[in-house]
Amino acid sequence: MKKHWTLTALIALAASTAHAAGTAAGTVITNTAEIVFTPEGSTTPTPPIPSNPVTTTVLPVPSFTIVPNDASAVVTTPDYTKPGQTATARPGDTVVFPYTLTNTGNVPNESYTLTNTPDPTSAVKTPTSVTFYPASADTNSDGTLSLAEITAATPITGISGVNQDAAVKFFQVYVIPAAATNADKYGADPTGTRQDNPAFNNDPSVPRDANNSNVTTVDRKDATVIGPKADPDGNGTPVTPAYASPEGVTITPSASDTQTAQATTTTTAITFTNTVQNTGNRPDVFDITTALAGFPSGTTVTLFKTDGTPLPDTDGDGVPDVGSLTPGQTANLLVKVTFTAGGLPTNPATPPTVTVISTSSNDTSRKDDTRDIVNLPGLSFGNPTPTPGGDPALPGTPEAGQPGSPSSPIIPPATCTAGSPDIRATVAMEIANLGSATDTFDVSGTAPIKLTDGTTVTVTVKYFIDANGNKALDSGEAPLTDTNGNGTADTGPLAAGAELKLIAAVDVPCAAAAQTITLNQTAKSPTTGVEVKDPNDTVLVGKTPVAAPTKTVDKAEAKPGDTLTYTIVGKNTSNANVTKVFIRDTLPANTTFVSFMARSTATGAILYSTNGTSWSGTPIAAPQAAGVTVYAGVDTNGNGTIDTGDILTPGQTITGTFVVTVK
Repeated sequence: MKKHWTLTALIALAASTAHAAGTAAGTVITNTAEIVFTPEGSTTPTPPIPSNPVTTTVLPVPSFTIVPNDASAVVTTPDYTKPGQTATARPGDTVVFPYTLTNTGNVPNESYTLTNTPDPTSAVKTPTSVTFYPASADTNSDGTLSLAEITAATPITGISGVNQDAAVKFFQVYVIPAAATNADKYGADPTGTRQDNPAFNNDPSVPRDANNSNVTTVDRKDATVIGPKADPDGNGTPVTPAYASPEGVTITPSASDTQTAQATTTTTAITFTNTVQNTGNRPDVFDITTALAGFPSGTTVTLFKTDGTPLPDTDGDGVPDVGSLTPGQTANLLVKVTFTAGGLPTNPATPPTVTVISTSSNDTSRKDDTRDIVNLPGLSFGNPTPTPGGDPALPGTPEAGQPGSPSSPIIPPATCTAGSPDIRATVAMEIANLGSATDTFDVSGTAPIKLTDGTTVTVTVKYFIDANGNKALDSGEAPLTDTNGNGTADTGPLAAGAELKLIAAVDVPCAAAAQTITLNQTAKSPTTGVEVKDPNDTVLVGKTPVAAPTKTVDKAEAKPGDTLTYTIVGKNTSNANVTKVFIRDTLPANTTFVSFMARSTATGAILYSTNGTSWSGTPIAAPQAAGVTVYAGVDTNGNGTIDTGDILTPGQTITGTFVVTVK
């Protein structure tokens, strides 16, 4: 009997990993086939006959994602150049980035650790503290975390209990360092690492997701301004009217970031009000420091709050400050300067000034200053400056082209007699009354001048009024006279703040040696005793040339066998020292050498030479070759040769006696 078999089901095969990802790991797939047939000669099929059952257990295929991703094509390596999230923040700000972790595998009840992966290139800086918070920390459900929510929440280091296709939200949080500079970039990368699942002994892998970088660009605008009362930027807008200090002194703010008070001879303290403002974009504490300039010795500065209590050090850095100010906020402080009544400014050209400096604690390179000025009674006397008063610290010389200037030094004539006229040099001066009342100032000066004979004469400086202010002494300009009868020329009454332009005249003797003459000048009030010295103005006397030596012979006529005696005199006829000086002569034709000797008015041994380089203390004696040249010099420094260390002062001579015989 022929039998017919029909296969109605096939044993199912286990699906590939890619297709089984949706089936939970550990699921057992059971399959049983059947055979159904109709016996030969029958038309009725037999009941199905099952095969043996076969089973397939679905293996774990773990996978997960954290989004948003950055642009990295490698899931385990972040690309900080193309971050998935960006932000802008200030130093000290807390930055919050939301993320979502999804179990995309087929393994239920998964766990993951959360860590941070820094920028592999180190181009983006890593904050010192990176933390993670659960979605439950967002108590107001606004999709981010406030500082209060962060403070109330507990950080997490991982996520657990995540089933297939489940998504869990979390936050990555970090703080931008306070020292971060503008345009710095800080970033982090929430990195999830799957933990081994103990429910599956054949767990094949531990996946990792790290291409989730975020980058925060620092917007740091730490800044401060400090200025006069109610005008922190010091530009005069709004205009701050004059106000009285607690001591009753009037203080006048200006649009040039200054405020000025006029002291009297009895004033000992003035308290200024200054205003500081936070012009940055985050809260800041501003340290206040001061610097004194131009005040008399012993002057002090003390800082106070507006209630009169000392300015505190709220941040504990050892420097007083105005406390923390929010962006745009202002604060006033009191700056009290205390000085000796009647004290003089140390430099009349510089008003006594307290420079008040506000410095950001967030960024100590961010600072601003303002100037509190106290006008003290005083006197200015010195060389002309762009502002009235003269500067005694500025060396003065005659104007260009005038005798005694560096470009036109005084050159005395070659010969001076008792009747030779002096040579006048002039230096422009200024004197100003920097006090608060009219005063008269005596003006005097002397000029020590060295002469060519080695002596020094002291010349009195004469003073004239430079009526046209051209810095030159013109015909008809009047000399200062003694108006107060104390024997010294003076300015006459000079009003407060008034300036008088002067010409100082020095009459340089004809016999002056080459030198720089320094004028010692003084301006002094015989009434108040205020005094300023100007000790560094100079007049230049240049060097005159050395005249040719003289030569004589004792016979105008001679016969063969007669001796001729030549006398050669070399003299320093200039007004300056000369060095390495010698005289020389050559044996004339038709004569024979007898002797050559020399003497000098300078102190030192006479040295001789026949070549100008080798020197000896022995006079040159016969015989000598025809045409020989003989030399003589004075060894003033005693080193056995004639060199630049040997000096012949003005008027000193070297005299040589050269004896020959006529052939």
